[in-house]
Amino acid sequence: MTKGINFPLSVVSGNLAVTSEGDLFKGHILSWLQTEPRQRVMRPAYGMKDYLFETISDISLITSNIKEGLQDYIPQVNFEVQGSLSDTGEVEVYVYWSYEGDESTLKVTL
Repeated sequence: MTKGINFPLSVVSGNLAVTSEGDLFKGHILSWLQTEPRQRVMRPAYGMKDYLFETISDISLITSNIKEGLQDYIPQVNFEVQGSLSDTGEVEVYVYWSYEGDESTLKVTL
């Protein structure tokens, strides 16, 4: 069983909360998605690129970069990433992930 510190950090009985398996990997995914490259000094390549002021004609470039980054960082989990452009001009990215039969979806708006 894989165990680690819960994300976001929380304190339970004076100690950092610990989680395992699916919840741990969900925290890893959220951490990677909410971190920009070079934001962590010892891991400059960690995190998702900020696409806010980028002009990209094909959303599959964004989704393939996200999928590749997540697979490199969390190889124990299977990923599928899809994206669409909303009516308001925002890119909505759906991260479908599965670990040992458990499946879940995360939605990220860029």
